[in-house]
Amino acid sequence: MKPLIVYYSHSGNNEKLALELRDRIACDMYEIKEKKKRKNFSIFVDFLLKRNSRLAPLDFDVSNYGPIILLAPIWAGKVAAPMRTFIKMEKDKLTDYSFITLCSGSAGQREKIAAELATLTPQKPAAVAELWINNLLPEEQRNKIRYATNFQVEKQHMQQFDKEIQFFIEMALHTKKEPVTT
Repeated sequence: MKPLIVYYSHSGNNEKLALELRDRIACDMYEIKEKKKRKNFSIFVDFLLKRNSRLAPLDFDVSNYGPIILLAPIWAGKVAAPMRTFIKMEKDKLTDYSFITLCSGSAGQREKIAAELATLTPQKPAAVAELWINNLLPEEQRNKIRYATNFQVEKQHMQQFDKEIQFFIEMALHTKKEPVTT
């Protein structure tokens, strides 16, 4: 089967990561869209009320692809509501999937994301990775949410994550190369 990238991006940053992955893997890519354009305040309300998102109808069948790479922002330490809703809808079809995010970043967050994904699907993810926007910010702006949430990632920023992206792709596509010993 052919790999697939499924992404949700509120600010456009995760869309840029999805495009970078698509260029490297040469696979199909689909965007999860909500029926109504999301406002920043609704992110907070959805988090408090643990609401599912209202997604636009999907025009693809996940079961025609594999492995699946999921991308979405992290909101208050959780996978963004639209991606969580998609995962719940497609959980039985997500038998071989991985998750990557471009997010603010915080210590221990990757493990929390992996645990959340494992509760949403019958299958654990093959790989979970987070690329920290905090690492792109000047030292005096790091760990300040207002700078990370307003930061717009550009193509050149992806180069700074080259090793992490390549490692994630190898893990997600099950092509991890063994080190050569002499």
